[in-house]
Amino acid sequence: MTGLTPSPFPMPRTLPLFLLLLLALLLTGILSLLQGSDLNLAGLLSASPLPALESSLLLQLRLPRLLMALCAGILLSGAGTAIQARFRNPLAEPGLLGVYSGAALAAALALSLGGAMLSVSICAFAGSLLALLLLQLLATRQRDSARLILAGVAISALLGSLLTLLITTLPDGALRSVTFWLMGSFATAEWPQTAVLLLACPLVWFGLFRQWRLLNALQLGDATAYHLGFDVWRGQWKVLALASLGSSLVVSCCGTIGFVGLLAPQLARLLVGSDSRRLLLLSPLLGGWLTISADWPARSLLAPAELPVGVITSLLGAPFFLWLLLSHRDGQHA
Repeated sequence: MTGLTPSPFPMPRTLPLFLLLLLALLLTGILSLLQGSDLNLAGLLSASPLPALESSLLLQLRLPRLLMALCAGILLSGAGTAIQARFRNPLAEPGLLGVYSGAALAAALALSLGGAMLSVSICAFAGSLLALLLLQLLATRQRDSARLILAGVAISALLGSLLTLLITTLPDGALRSVTFWLMGSFATAEWPQTAVLLLACPLVWFGLFRQWRLLNALQLGDATAYHLGFDVWRGQWKVLALASLGSSLVVSCCGTIGFVGLLAPQLARLLVGSDSRRLLLLSPLLGGWLTISADWPARSLLAPAELPVGVITSLLGAPFFLWLLLSHRDGQHA
């Protein structure tokens, strides 16, 4: 048996929502690109060349920042969708399970040692994978998904404490930049980092989408997935590795941007249910829209200064998480 449903593309139900979300994402991206600029949409789409200053502003500052925000949302939402299916808990999210903390701790350590971008990204991936490895070991002993979430929060707190200890040893100049980076920001977006994320997005998404049948089966339990003919051990590690890769790349390039991996899959689930095919088609669009939308007030509220974008996403995500927690608890007692 190859899976729970025969077709990989559930278009009749999903296509209208997909097109609507794609349109909303495009409009938000264009408005974000033009924010604070003398250009308008007609000037951007006109055939006449842009002035040199406006062209440099768009191509060297605004466009890489916009694409970085888009890629961050896509990668975090994909990771959140996969982790929620793997651990059979709609409240699971990379930040709550220690993935962000593991990546941030390893990346900050590499930064403190003067590491280049490649070494920082490799260290962030290793840190996030080690955090998920620890959680996976706990998952084999603990069948209660609610307690597993608490274990993830404990892992995140432990790694966060180690990160704080590391930060306090840094010089004042490095301390400020690392602290701002850890709160999440697209302010330092440049084409090299953006190119890495642009390359990672389709690879991570396609790798996760290929596992949609396994993700659907895992939501029914490991034993059920095994009896349906899936190689659960190998498949789950593919899923966890891809989720770690996506999350760690975002942390290494943009810092920690919390709750996007929770918000986007949950909003998609409210629209199309728990089928991983539909979730992996819609949640990346919602994730990209969330990060682009969050970057908008981060740039404008305190202009010319900036707010960390992670603060905006946390202000949106924390109340939503509390609502989900209460709803999930009420559902269990119903």
